[in-house]
Amino acid sequence: MKLSRIVMNLGLSFGLLLLAAGSALAQKVSVDFDKATDFSKFKTYAWASGTPAENPLVHQRIVTGIESQLALKGSRKAESNPDIIIAYHAATDTQVSINTFGGGPFGGWRLGAGTATVDKVPVGQLVVDIGDASARKFVWRGTASGTVSSKPEKNEKTLTTALTKMFQNFPPTPGNQK
Repeated sequence: MKLSRIVMNLGLSFGLLLLAAGSALAQKVSVDFDKATDFSKFKTYAWASGTPAENPLVHQRIVTGIESQLALKGSRKAESNPDIIIAYHAATDTQVSINTFGGGPFGGWRLGAGTATVDKVPVGQLVVDIGDASARKFVWRGTASGTVSSKPEKNEKTLTTALTKMFQNFPPTPGNQK
């Protein structure tokens, strides 16, 4: 009885560990902003150079996605004297994922038993910075990171979801701590 309970607890712990590892690769979006800034005065924007995506199609999707989000919030692009300056930075990297499986008692671990696989997982990160043009200071930053697929349509959907989450509470209002 005790042995089966130990094995069951080990199996549950291993399952939770796999669940935690899987969720670590899920998309993560966060936002930070200057709480003292009055965002209601910002109506126009212009672009500044950042770190564009290497793929020109991805670059276009990012710019279009950000501009769409800003348009939904009532902002428009200005040719001169913008209220805010937008810059984005995109990067990809590779994370290593190690998966181990055993084949013996107590969750499968005994001398000489078990296998391990190592996978390289492409991860992308997008940072959107917004600066107050007249004050010449940063006032907002949104970040998104998640796995990158080999399927462009899946990446496009992931990007759209990330930008929607990122700009969900933009412009922030006084007292809005999200």
